[in-house]
Amino acid sequence: MRAILLAIVAVAFTDIALQLDNAISISAIASTLPPTQRTYVLAGGVLLAAIFLFSFTLIGSELITRVEWLKPVAGGVLVILGASMIWSFFRH
Repeated sequence: MRAILLAIVAVAFTDIALQLDNAISISAIASTLPPTQRTYVLAGGVLLAAIFLFSFTLIGSELITRVEWLKPVAGGVLVILGASMIWSFFRH
């Protein structure tokens, strides 16, 4: 039971950290609109982000469970992307 709770906390913390970019993007778009439309754009953007996050998480977990080679390949892609971002940061 403790392992499950720790996993849930880890996933929740990671999800909160990753959702900050969605919040910034949605806010940037909404700030360009008249005040009467901002609430609708913010609510719609948050709702769509939540729906897509839930859907892609379900699909991803199912794929990783069924396709054994996908987990190391996805991990490798993440390492390459991270290294690329670090390289770009220090190159400029």
